[in-house]
Amino acid sequence: MSAASILVVDDEESLRITLAANLELEGHLVLEASSGDEALRLLRERAVDVVLTDIRMPGLHGVELHRHLRREHPGLPVVLMTAFAQESLINDALAEGAFTVLPKPFDVEHLLETLRRAARAPGVLVVDDTEEVAEATVEGLRLCGLSAQAVYDGDAAIERVRSGRFDVCVVDLVMPGMSGTEMVERVRGAGFPLGVIAVSGHDVPQMMREVAALGDVACMRKPISIRELAQTIARTRGRPWGRS
Repeated sequence: MSAASILVVDDEESLRITLAANLELEGHLVLEASSGDEALRLLRERAVDVVLTDIRMPGLHGVELHRHLRREHPGLPVVLMTAFAQESLINDALAEGAFTVLPKPFDVEHLLETLRRAARAPGVLVVDDTEEVAEATVEGLRLCGLSAQAVYDGDAAIERVRSGRFDVCVVDLVMPGMSGTEMVERVRGAGFPLGVIAVSGHDVPQMMREVAALGDVACMRKPISIRELAQTIARTRGRPWGRS
């Protein structure tokens, strides 16, 4: 992808400098902030494509920063990083639309891939042959701060995936015509980098095993909690399931 503008927020100066140097070597424009408050001041003066912020910082921590950004800069991707297992804070942030969370220490190349993908501000594709379910899921995800669109069959899903505007697909396994498993198989066979969350309201262990065999796939049972789905989407985005 072309160069992106990235704001790095961390109170640890040495890490901030190291991250900035790696990003600049990739051709990205980097801004730095040592606190959440400084980040907010910078973003009121300049726009960026993505924010990379530590969670644990004095004053305004990373999750609070994300909440401010969601209000002031809706749609701006925020990638969180942390060396501490603050599960409640992390889960809240992921349910509220954070792009993903990466544990410290992290692999630099994986971090760069994640930021490249986040900077594109990709959407979530929801595939379900029951229109009401698909649209309700999309609306729920949008209320969580995520960009999402719905389609109702496998052919339409493949066409949308080809556009390159989506990085995660939430797909119902049991659909007339092309099943969810067949759709995922075709997408993976064509080489499209796509995180997959397979869902079903039916007891279809064989189909779950088949879709899981296609690669890194998360599985959920209907009815789906939108909060849990948003968290699963964010965690899927944080795994090295493909190259952007």
